[in-house]
Amino acid sequence: MNILSERKAYEALSSTSRLEILKLLHKKPLSVNEIAKLVNLQSITVRHHLKSLEDAGFIEGYEEKGGTVGRPKVYYQIAKEPTIVGYPKRRYLTLSNFMIKTLRLLIGLKRASKLLRRVGKNMGESIIREMESKHDVKEWSSEAFVDFFIKGYLEEAGGEPEIVKTDKNLVVYRVHNCLFLELAVKMPEMMCDVLHNAFHEGVSSAMGGKAKITRLTCKGHGDPYCEHKCEWHASS
Repeated sequence: MNILSERKAYEALSSTSRLEILKLLHKKPLSVNEIAKLVNLQSITVRHHLKSLEDAGFIEGYEEKGGTVGRPKVYYQIAKEPTIVGYPKRRYLTLSNFMIKTLRLLIGLKRASKLLRRVGKNMGESIIREMESKHDVKEWSSEAFVDFFIKGYLEEAGGEPEIVKTDKNLVVYRVHNCLFLELAVKMPEMMCDVLHNAFHEGVSSAMGGKAKITRLTCKGHGDPYCEHKCEWHASS
């Protein structure tokens, strides 16, 4: 990314309205008029914000396919390969991609998967322990799971979570921004089916094994969002 591109990216992110638009587009593609209603702005203002985000490489537009008469409606979505900004520059994604591919090449898929499963489970357990220490969580009820794991960890990490359903023994939630999406799309069998599933095993284990997290949909496998359900045993 050259200096001009960096400037466009930082300028695009300097607006509260544009950040709000990005959050909306993480959930689903939207048209100009739909965005205008949701952010309470005039359509002409929304178009200006969208152009800034598109020029910076954060979003992309596409025309709705269909047999309707007249000018096709344009929808906007998060770019398939969005701009990554940060100062000073880091290349952790490149390193992670190279390490996982090399690991698989050197020790084989089976052993690499076993190792990644251990990593994922340890990550899940560590995050729950951290939440317990930080928020003095004594018991992981569905309410605590929503407050500290979803609204706490996932929100702070940038996962753009959405709670679909919640009651005493069930929480269904979506993650609109997969934190490892670029790797997940390239290696879903490693990142999603092994590492991420093991991560949730670790979360469940650290919560005392009273709840089980099941993946329902997955962005790495082509779904529009990652959806999970966390179920507590009836006896709990």
